[in-house]
Amino acid sequence: MRQTTLLKDGSTKYKGIVITPSPTDKFPFLVTFTKTVKKVKHVEGKKFISLDKALDFIDSLELHLWERQTQLRLERQEAKKAERELMKLNGVQFLKAGE
Repeated sequence: MRQTTLLKDGSTKYKGIVITPSPTDKFPFLVTFTKTVKKVKHVEGKKFISLDKALDFIDSLELHLWERQTQLRLERQEAKKAERELMKLNGVQFLKAGE
């Protein structure tokens, strides 16, 4: 069960994104992202056929951002590890050159 918050103006808030109903004749359940958090500002104004589709998109977007953040953290750790190993190798080479 998703934890959504119903706002006074009829909008729904889910994980920091405000979803406003914007029905048309053809799509009576159309919704639009009207306000977003800074890290996903690029999806503001995006429209969906239903609230469920919008919530699914937010969940998948959150998963994608989490995977990207994890990948970047792992890359930084690998870079630091490689830098430490290079420093060790350079230290050994300096010792041999000084002999």
